[in-house]
Amino acid sequence: MGKKDAGQFKTSGVLYNILVLVWRCISLTWGLVWFPAGISTSYALCVRYDGQEVDDSYCDSMTRPEPMHEFCTGPALPCRWETSQWSECSRTCGEGHQFRSVRCWRMMAPGFDSSVYDDLCRAAELPKPMGRKVCQNRACGPQWEVSAWSECSARCGGRGVQIREVRCSMEAWLCNDSAHPEAEREYEGPPCDRRWNVSDWGIRAGKPGLYLPLCFQCSGPCGEGRMTRSVVCKNSSGSVISDAQCDLDLKPLVVYPCGEQNCPAHWVEQEWEQCNATCGRGVKTWQVVCSGLENGVFKELPELHACSTQRKPLVSSACFERPCSKWFTTSWSQCSKTCGSGVKVCEVKCYQGEELGHSCDMALKPEARQACEVQACPTEAPALAASMFSSSLDEECQDKATANCALVLKVKLCTHWYYRKACCLSCKSKAQ
Repeated sequence: MGKKDAGQFKTSGVLYNILVLVWRCISLTWGLVWFPAGISTSYALCVRYDGQEVDDSYCDSMTRPEPMHEFCTGPALPCRWETSQWSECSRTCGEGHQFRSVRCWRMMAPGFDSSVYDDLCRAAELPKPMGRKVCQNRACGPQWEVSAWSECSARCGGRGVQIREVRCSMEAWLCNDSAHPEAEREYEGPPCDRRWNVSDWGIRAGKPGLYLPLCFQCSGPCGEGRMTRSVVCKNSSGSVISDAQCDLDLKPLVVYPCGEQNCPAHWVEQEWEQCNATCGRGVKTWQVVCSGLENGVFKELPELHACSTQRKPLVSSACFERPCSKWFTTSWSQCSKTCGSGVKVCEVKCYQGEELGHSCDMALKPEARQACEVQACPTEAPALAASMFSSSLDEECQDKATANCALVLKVKLCTHWYYRKACCLSCKSKAQ
């Protein structure tokens, strides 16, 4: 069983074994006195009959029990709210907002804090600190406000111009002319991959853009009967786009006459085009063609001869869109954070003429908030990871005074994160 100095002696030349050496399992619990969770570890020591610990080599290593680790819980500690620093004010003038993160935290083990669900702090009836507050800077002076850019006017393959309105929030002379935003810009037209796309002929079903299959029927007799189809402008991916992006001179007719195999020439009105004004009063037009049928085939005929005896319908009509109100925006504020994800804001106002209005299209309202990031924040290793693994933070890698690190090394517990943290220096030296 062991060496002679473990408890053997000679009398009259006879060797007597008077000590019993056995493995004794001892349980050690870490953390439960101060923390809601701990680790219960059982390990074996070689002891004499009187309980005195002796060197492990005196006991049979083949019969030594394996150490066991179990998590255990103790009295729960109260949670707490933790807040970050307030961000910079979201605006450099006037009233803005400051933001900060608010999280619920709990200490899980010595040197190990973790964020937990906010419900735990609420259950403890802890009032949650506010994460947003109003900040007031100096009054805003006059500033430029701009509307959205107009639609593209360029044909495919060409160049066009976009315009927007620029106004001063106060008297025009008060705004800085050197900072005047551009009101007009040139741009390249879309690629020439647009084309007109037509549907099968049908009869209008009463709703715009909805047509019933013709099925060899007509909506009325000769001179009154009409068959209709949908004509839209599509790009190469098959998406429907504005008619202005296709060549309007090549747009196929939407309405054909029908009723008889042979129908004399008469005026056939096409569909109304969109109002030429996006707001207020404008004019809408439709194409009126002189046409008829010969042996069931459509024929577009000269107006002066074939339809000269008939009164030509009006080709235009007054139209009125919503009141002329436009969205205007100021320039963006500085980012609310100097690093990491922040927020920048701008003012959005609805103007009807020179006065503030309320009839702007809400679907077209510009965004007043936008995410921003000036630069990435410098990353720092978490305290737990730094004490375990970072060689650059040796001054933080120390053995805790409350830890029995000699025992931790003896029973080979450095592989467990908790003991590796508590006995950082010893475990690190052992590994080297």
